[in-house]
Amino acid sequence: MPRNSRKNIEGKYFHVMVQGIGKEHVFPDDNSKGYYLESINKAKEKHKVCIFAFCVMSNHAHLLLYNENISVISLFMNNVNANYARYYNNENDRVGYVFRDRFKSEVIQDEKYLVNCLAYIHNNPVKAHIVKQAEDYKYSSYTNYLTSRGIVDFEEANKYYDISPSNIKAIMKERSHSDWLEHNDKEYEDSEDVLEKLVKKYNISAKIADYTLAAQISKELMCRSGISLRNCAEILGVGRERLRLAFLENGE
Repeated sequence: MPRNSRKNIEGKYFHVMVQGIGKEHVFPDDNSKGYYLESINKAKEKHKVCIFAFCVMSNHAHLLLYNENISVISLFMNNVNANYARYYNNENDRVGYVFRDRFKSEVIQDEKYLVNCLAYIHNNPVKAHIVKQAEDYKYSSYTNYLTSRGIVDFEEANKYYDISPSNIKAIMKERSHSDWLEHNDKEYEDSEDVLEKLVKKYNISAKIADYTLAAQISKELMCRSGISLRNCAEILGVGRERLRLAFLENGE
């Protein structure tokens, strides 16, 4: 049996969820996920927020945070998300909101909820069928606990629950199939799989020269896989600006 927390939680832990606007894949690659984690690491020192768990997926992220004041958590998240939004908009030559709402947060009131939340966050990539085992996902704090390295605040976390790799593994094993949280973690379809289906659907045999068709295919790609217009242009091998204009001309 895993050993759970040893102190009163007292409503100082917060499960925070952020999601891309329109469920867009705002963390589409290793660089973007890494940048978001760098932003978290920098902001936690500024705001004195402790990180106990995280998982950055393609279109959303989960964080398990500690601070005695929810207003500090709010300032911390605003800092992280604003910094990342600037990066994402610059990388994708876009303007506007990046995240859906500001963020969602739930106060953790008891030990059972705390440990369940830890396991739930680490199991996200497994539930989404991205990896078969949680330890195989690079952008989750599970590997932080297994290696005792990373941005998790181990010293502070150890005051509340046993952070030894053996205990964290036991927690994960006991709660690996838990669906205790009502949160939609549904991932979009893989963009390559969608493109393969669209090639057959539109009977495409060569490079697309018709930008009206490219705009129509891009719309389906974006809706079904959550990727950006820039990513669509790269996948289809067409000019991004010409594709954007085709979108406007067709009222997309």
